[in-house]
Amino acid sequence: MLLLLLIIGLRLGGVSLGLLSGLGLGVLTFFVQPAAPPNDLMLLQATWLLLMATLEATGFFYLLETKLRSSLMQTCSAYGWLMALFCYGLVFLTGDKKWVHRWVCDPDRPPNAKLRFAMGIAAHMALLASPLSISGILLIVTAGNSGLAILDLVGTIVAITASLTAVSGLLVGFIPDRWQLALWPKPATQDNVEVVPASTGKVQLAFLLVLLAEVLFLLIKPEVHRATRLSSTVFPVRLPIFFALVMLSIAAVAMLGWKIKPAQILQTNRFKSGIQQFFIFLGLTWLLDSLISHDKTALMSLLSGGNGYYGFYFMAPLYLLLIDMSMVIWLFMGLLLAPDCTTLTLALWLVGIHSLAPIRCWLSKIAQVKK
Repeated sequence: MLLLLLIIGLRLGGVSLGLLSGLGLGVLTFFVQPAAPPNDLMLLQATWLLLMATLEATGFFYLLETKLRSSLMQTCSAYGWLMALFCYGLVFLTGDKKWVHRWVCDPDRPPNAKLRFAMGIAAHMALLASPLSISGILLIVTAGNSGLAILDLVGTIVAITASLTAVSGLLVGFIPDRWQLALWPKPATQDNVEVVPASTGKVQLAFLLVLLAEVLFLLIKPEVHRATRLSSTVFPVRLPIFFALVMLSIAAVAMLGWKIKPAQILQTNRFKSGIQQFFIFLGLTWLLDSLISHDKTALMSLLSGGNGYYGFYFMAPLYLLLIDMSMVIWLFMGLLLAPDCTTLTLALWLVGIHSLAPIRCWLSKIAQVKK
């Protein structure tokens, strides 16, 4: 039933996957006790969405693309791996790659396929461990709630993904240009928002706010009863609530600093696409969480090497290909932490699954186009 919902949802597109998941959850209530709604996940998804939409409304991403466009366009493809690492750092700091994707896919740009390809790989790799991407936020919260050292896990993932980015940047030079250009889809929709002219000081303020959020996210430590701790100060709030408060505060400061009207935030592309993703997350995550809760003992037995139905190992990659990376982190990290996996094992598993995301995008496009 789950596989059928995923395939039909990818075929129909939009919020259909979330609606079908809600229908599947309703049918499942006759056989399985549903899990509690994913309240923490939805709270983090909503606050991250508001932060990204606010930064877009301020023109932050537009200015970032404008400032870097000339230097990146003039760079020789022989140094693409250096530009790839530079791009990795920028996406890691901002937690967003849409502005890079638009630049990569724009056919009006001068043809420099090798540099575009290297930067596209770098942007994709940087999203996993970025403390301001939704994948990075869920990774830190899940690891923190499970008592895992956050800096160790994030540091290991950064080391692996940055190394893969550098190697990929070097290997791009051996790939024919016609193959690289064929890999990229049509250019992304331009941001439908009025860009606010910003001074250099305001751009620097935005970077400082982003850096402040990332430092707080990485240095925070979970305590008993899921409270948070920073240095010698203990905050009487749970880890997800702390993350949500920090993101909302930064979005509020940016809105006041740029004098943005709330209606402008609601009109941004990041908000419109994020609301659609929000409902998909709500339905599909609730359904998956109910299935995992029902079969948790059997799944943990399989992951820990016990005897079980080994057909699961053949179906699992297909399911993971059709599920969003953020859902995979939220739902399956707890199962992997239970058998006491090492930090390196977790990092390699996450990077491997994250690397399959372009295949998922390709499958979804085929499902929507082919009858």
